[in-house]
Amino acid sequence: MIDDTGLMNKVTTADWVRETIASWRHTILKGIKDPRGFIFKPKTYIKTLRDAYCIERMHRAFKRGLMEYGMVTATKKK
Repeated sequence: MIDDTGLMNKVTTADWVRETIASWRHTILKGIKDPRGFIFKPKTYIKTLRDAYCIERMHRAFKRGLMEYGMVTATKKK
């Protein structure tokens, strides 16, 4: 779609799943190792558990190829 506008130079894309997949589970582990935000805010218990579940599901989807994470780069023509 970017190429079709004619306003940009060469458009390149990259698959960043391999570079970012470790960060999904790492986010959950950081919450377990430093639970201050979780412990001192009881109203967020359900939200925290729901978010951890969703992050784990996203990790599995990226690993199985059901989701993709990418980068699109282009420079504007003069």
